[in-house]
Amino acid sequence: MIRLIIFDYDGVIVDSFPNVHDVYKIICKKLGKSCPEKLDDFKKVYGHSSSECYSQLNFSEEERIKGNMIFKEEILKKEPKPFEGIVETLKTIHKNYKLAVISSSYKEEVEQKLKKLGLLKLFDFILAKESHIGRFEKTESIKKVMDNLAIKSNEVLLIGDRNVDFIEGSKAGLNNILLVD
Repeated sequence: MIRLIIFDYDGVIVDSFPNVHDVYKIICKKLGKSCPEKLDDFKKVYGHSSSECYSQLNFSEEERIKGNMIFKEEILKKEPKPFEGIVETLKTIHKNYKLAVISSSYKEEVEQKLKKLGLLKLFDFILAKESHIGRFEKTESIKKVMDNLAIKSNEVLLIGDRNVDFIEGSKAGLNNILLVD
């Protein structure tokens, strides 16, 4: 029986990619780099992660650090749109399930946006990136939430939007993983 539902944030609760594209245009302008103007072209450059995007855009390590700092500052100014029906869905299911958000987005951003949507109080845990340096460990975050709630892996449903969510959930021992598009 499912007792905990873990949501990814970007691509599951909100459609943030247009905002990410806008922020990368700002980053590239500030750092003298070229960024695709069309969203579909940017998606191809972005790939699966910011790290892949920086590589595609030929950012040095120093430029990546500056880019991450600019990203954190600029993304907080954006207002991503929640996916149709997600607000109502979360308000309904939180009555019967524990809910968590695990995201490689900045925690400050996730909490700010969920609060504006009136959803922050629905989540028992929000684990997300705290710093612009280093990689966020989604697998370890999943295990941490399960340990804190004393919930077994077969009692968890992970909802993500990319193959990496499936991989990280599998590494955490989850069998119930749903990828949305």
